Amino acid sequence: MRPLQARLVTFCQQVLALGVVLVVLTPASGVVSLDIVGDHGSAGGATGGRLAPAELTSATVPTGAVTPHVTEVPLTQATGGFAGLQGRTVAGGATDARVVSKPQAVTGFAAIGVTWKHGEDLDDDQISLRVRTRIGDEWSAWEDLEYHDEHGPDPGSAEAASARPGTEPMFVGEVDDVQVQARTEGTSLPDDLSLALVDPGSAKGSETETPDDQPDATGSDASGTTAYEQQYAEEGALEGGGSGIALQSASTSARAAKAVAQPTIYSRAQWGADESIRNKGSLRYGTISAGFVHHTVNANDYTEAQVPAIIRSIYAYHVKSRGWSDIGYNFLVDRFGRIWEGRYGGIDKPVVGAHTLNYNDYAFAMSAIGNYDVQAPSDAMLRAYGQLFAWKLSLAGVDPASMSQKVGPSTMAAINGHRDSPTAATACPGKYLYAQIPLIRTYATQAAQGTGTPPAPTTPAPVAVSAPNPQNNLDASPYPDLVVRRASDGRGLVIPTGGLTSFQQRIVVGRSGWDQRADVLVSPDLTGDGVADLVTVDRSGVTRIRAGKVNGKFGSTVHKLSLRGYSLLTAVGDLDGDGRNDLVGRHKGRLVALLGTSKGGFKRMATRKGYGNYRQLVGAGDVDGDGRPDLVLRTKNRVLLQRGYGTGRFAAPTPVVGSWGAYDRLVAGDFNGDGRPDLVGRTGKGKMVLLPGRGDGSYGAPRGPAANLKTMRWITAANLVGGPGADLVGVAGEQLVVVGNRDTFELGAPIDTGVSFAGTDLLLNAGDVDGDGRGDVLARGTDGQLYLYSGNGAGGLAPGRSLGGGWAGISGLSAVGDVTGDGKPDLLGTPAGGKLMVWQGNGSGFAAAAPVKGSVPSQAGLPADLSGFDWVIEVQDMKLKGPGDYVVRDRATGTVYLYAGRSSGVSNRRVLGEGLGAYDLAG
Repeated sequence: MRPLQARLVTFCQQVLALGVVLVVLTPASGVVSLDIVGDHGSAGGATGGRLAPAELTSATVPTGAVTPHVTEVPLTQATGGFAGLQGRTVAGGATDARVVSKPQAVTGFAAIGVTWKHGEDLDDDQISLRVRTRIGDEWSAWEDLEYHDEHGPDPGSAEAASARPGTEPMFVGEVDDVQVQARTEGTSLPDDLSLALVDPGSAKGSETETPDDQPDATGSDASGTTAYEQQYAEEGALEGGGSGIALQSASTSARAAKAVAQPTIYSRAQWGADESIRNKGSLRYGTISAGFVHHTVNANDYTEAQVPAIIRSIYAYHVKSRGWSDIGYNFLVDRFGRIWEGRYGGIDKPVVGAHTLNYNDYAFAMSAIGNYDVQAPSDAMLRAYGQLFAWKLSLAGVDPASMSQKVGPSTMAAINGHRDSPTAATACPGKYLYAQIPLIRTYATQAAQGTGTPPAPTTPAPVAVSAPNPQNNLDASPYPDLVVRRASDGRGLVIPTGGLTSFQQRIVVGRSGWDQRADVLVSPDLTGDGVADLVTVDRSGVTRIRAGKVNGKFGSTVHKLSLRGYSLLTAVGDLDGDGRNDLVGRHKGRLVALLGTSKGGFKRMATRKGYGNYRQLVGAGDVDGDGRPDLVLRTKNRVLLQRGYGTGRFAAPTPVVGSWGAYDRLVAGDFNGDGRPDLVGRTGKGKMVLLPGRGDGSYGAPRGPAANLKTMRWITAANLVGGPGADLVGVAGEQLVVVGNRDTFELGAPIDTGVSFAGTDLLLNAGDVDGDGRGDVLARGTDGQLYLYSGNGAGGLAPGRSLGGGWAGISGLSAVGDVTGDGKPDLLGTPAGGKLMVWQGNGSGFAAAAPVKGSVPSQAGLPADLSGFDWVIEVQDMKLKGPGDYVVRDRATGTVYLYAGRSSGVSNRRVLGEGLGAYDLAG
């Protein structure tokens, strides 16, 4: 007899409150979760922001079978029409329908689901179903009911003949009322739409037990061949014409020869299965070539004692509402790491379930109890998966590490997520559980090697690879990014690139006669309309101000004055703080400020002497960050800065550090959109380069070349044709032209990834490893483990998950993009022994290493001596046009350079950024 450890009151006292958990609504997500809230049991380490449950070795279970009850509330009639509805609206005839049920009272530990008429199959996106609950006077927010048309028995099977499409069951806990809403797109509502209210039943008593299916010391079932097994065999014979008896005998032999020990498994009797409700004539056996990972999409905060009731609810809903012969899954696992027997027929037999459409005959499935699209699974659960899959696959002679199994009509891994099924279009088993499938494979492989004799290792056939084509995009732009580690604290950051500084083709805004002027410049608004204006000076000194237009062109003259004897005219913005923009020029060797007046004219204010040798005055903006406009002066070989006082006058000139002799024209403006004024310099050969302002009165090393404007005269800058970066304006031939800024850049501001890379010795910007359409990062730990950090497409990364160990001894490990032609990113490296290997991506991690066939095509042209660089990173083309590029960092200065790839070799290096010495790892 079972010792009575608890009575019904024990279960009832673990009150389930409806936790209407309103997950913080952000612009990217409006998720609401209806959680069961109760005693969380023992807790271990942190997982997904919550306390992870410790693994349990016992369970609070009912002392006998418990009969569940399902109440069906019709929402539409079996042949059309509506019933049990609060109201409905119809838009567009019968192509878009919406119904809302009347509030339905529920009692006890409630679960719900919605099903509809057999044969009315809808794609996932054709129907939307939502639920809300009421406690007292307060209704919760609406939450989606999960519907996936790939969950169910295979088409053509006897079980499928009466199966009804429907949602996954949802547990709502102890609430007063529930209400559902259904909406279809592109079709009318299905007939016989029904709301199922599931009561799992109450046990007459409960006790704490260890699993019935506890293996003995030899690894065999403690129960041996029992009457239970004989019943399985008899039921199999009824369905399969004697096949059940033959299979039972063969299975006994398999058990004796198996290499992997069976994990502990709680029996159907222990969760209180009422065997009278299942269809006893539909038991079938198939074959096992693979296992599938699922999740049940219910709440995650259940107590250990609630698990039997949760399984009974799923069982009752699958049988009584969905019309299946039994619970769909072969096994279930709870968050405490306990495995439960699912579908009847024998835990060590290839029982055909109803879990993965088109693959039920060839595989088994275990479903994780909980919703792992919103929370990470516990390590106890993942280890249970590994142990169960290792044992179950070993019965069929399947290596759990295999990535190439013939599973019915398809080839796939031995261990898969539901979404890996070629016919599935589902999020199951949730993004956080799916992300851990490589770790499940690792645990299964370790379990398989821990007992018996592992299969003899095989050497994979050599694999031909193409030239590396890395994919390095981690943020919202299409351009490659760098992932780096900050040396001071190990923090991970993404440094975006932006296509490299460049300008567009010339746009003609004035057709002819512009070459007759003595000077042309663009100034911030001088006419009071908020648009930049054009200032021209003819050879007699007559100066005209033309009003700017929003399309980058300029209108007729609105103001005219004489500036005879003036030269080096430049626009400087508001020098004296009166809200009107001003000009500066040279007159008889003196610096003269032309201060704007309220009538649109200018008041002349002579300032310093000694300007006869300057070749150019440049209105540089607020170069030093003090809020006042400054002036840059250019001689043949020097550049000097005059800091503005904010009164129309300037301090004495001081030299600006740098090499300036190569430039014959300097133009000021914020060209890279960082809020600090920059300079664009034209060399004697016509090449334009960007000298980024640092905001402290100095400029960075030149970026570029960005354009070739050798034939342009009087080049100035203003924001004229859109975008944050300043555009160039000048005269080419007889025409006035605008050269628009592409608003591209070298390196952007660092983005915090949200993770730490402390304890790692290698970073790889690996491309879309997990197949979710967003770039990911790999990091190798000092313990030899390789970790995957899934990207969110905006520079953020999810916490790392292990892809397994053994990576420490691999030299030259690099992320090379897809070099095997299957669309998934791969890795190349050389393990100890000197043979170059490739690790093929499989959509969630990487397959076992295979030798590279032949040599790897590579891009030549990098300098032979790279000893001065501590980063040498191959990236996709910075301009998204051609061969890949290389990013290198000077070890001594922290300056990062680009060697741009060409069809043959690489270009001369160009500066990407300075001051990156604060980072000690990059990828």
